Amino acid sequence: MRYIIYAILVLQSNATALASEQNDLNISGFARAVGGYFSSKQSEYQGYVDELSFQEDSLLGVQLDYRLNNYFSTSLQLLMHSGADRNSGLEWGYLTYNSSHGLQINAGRLRTPFLKYSDVIDVGFAYPWITPPSQLYSSYLFTQYDGVSARYRKKFNESTVMLEAYYGSYDDEITSSLGNYSLRVDDLHGFVFQINKREFQFRSALIRGNRIKARSESLDSLIVALQDAGFGEVATQFDSGSSAHALLWGISYNTISWYASSEWMRISSDIGFLDTVEGYYFSAGVYVDALLFHATFASSKQSAPLINNSIPLGESEQSDALYMQVLRLNDFVPKNTLDSFTLGVRWDFKTKMALKAEVSLLLGESGSSSFLTTNPNSNSDGRNATLSQVSLEWVF
Repeated sequence: MRYIIYAILVLQSNATALASEQNDLNISGFARAVGGYFSSKQSEYQGYVDELSFQEDSLLGVQLDYRLNNYFSTSLQLLMHSGADRNSGLEWGYLTYNSSHGLQINAGRLRTPFLKYSDVIDVGFAYPWITPPSQLYSSYLFTQYDGVSARYRKKFNESTVMLEAYYGSYDDEITSSLGNYSLRVDDLHGFVFQINKREFQFRSALIRGNRIKARSESLDSLIVALQDAGFGEVATQFDSGSSAHALLWGISYNTISWYASSEWMRISSDIGFLDTVEGYYFSAGVYVDALLFHATFASSKQSAPLINNSIPLGESEQSDALYMQVLRLNDFVPKNTLDSFTLGVRWDFKTKMALKAEVSLLLGESGSSSFLTTNPNSNSDGRNATLSQVSLEWVF
C-alpha cells in the first residue's frame, strides 16, 4: 500500500507544479484553536489538567485535491497537531475513481468511516461540540487504514441511499492505561448503510478486525518472567486475542431551527483488557439567528475481565514481585464507565468561522478508569469533575 501512497505523492507534486496553468488543483484547509481547563487536581482528562491549555486539540490541516481527468483524482491531507499524543504529518492520501453511475472507489490511506463524524473528526467546524462525546469518539477504533473502499449512492425520489464497503490493514502505535502498544491488524473490513430523506438521516455501520497483533515491551517482559517462573496459567491470561468487531446505529433530524441526533455503539472482542464496550449519546440544539445552543447526554459502560492472580505470596522475592506487578496491572485495566452532561453554544460570527464554548460535567463510576488518568498519589480518585473549553474554528 505504501507504493500507492508514494505514487499519489508524486502525482500531487506534479499537480502543484501545474497549478498555475490549470484549474484542476483545489487547495483547502481547516484549523482550530482549542483551550480547555479540567477542574480536578487528582486526574487529567484527554490531556487536560487544572490549568488552561491550548495544546491538546489545536491543529491545522491542509488538503490537496487534484483532478487527473473526468474519472480519476487524488487527495492528500496534511495535519499539524499540537497534542503530545498525536503525530503531525500525512493524515491520508488516496486515489479516487468516480463513475457516472454513483460509484466511487478509493485506494490508499483512508479514514475509517464508522461513526457519523469519523471522516471529519479533525474539522471542528463540521459538528456542534468542541469535543465529541468520548464515550464513542475516543481511540477505541482503528481511525485509519491502508486499503480500498467502494461507495455507491443512489437517489430514490426524496431519499438518497449510500452503501459503502472497505477492506485493508492497520499498523500503528496506541497509548492506553497499560502503556504503549504496537498494534497491527492484517484483516480490517466493514460496511456502512446510510439513508437520507429530507431532514432525516439513518446510519448503520459494522467494522471487524481479524488477525490482530498487539505488542508491548513491558507486558512482553512480564509474560516471559511469569513463564520462566512457572506461572504459565497467569501468563496466558494476557493473551491479546485476535479479533474485534463493532456495531453502530445512528439517527438524526436537522431543520433550520433545531436538530436532534443520537448514536449507539457496541464493541465486542476476545482481546484481553477490552472485552465489551457499549456507548451512546443523545444531543439536541436550537438555532437562534447565528447562535446554536445545544445539550448532550452521553454514557458508556465497559466490562473487562480481571487477571486471576494465583501467584502465591511469601514463597520467594521473585514470586512476590511478580504478584505485585499483576496486582498493579489489574488496577490499571481500563474500565471506561462514564456519564457526561454537556452544555454548549456555537456562534457562526463569520462565513466559514465559528466560536464555541462548552462545559461538560463528568460523572465517573467509582473504581472505573472513566477515560481519566488519575494521580496514584492522590487521596481522591477525581472522577467527578468538569471540563470547560473554548474554541475558534474555521475552514478555508
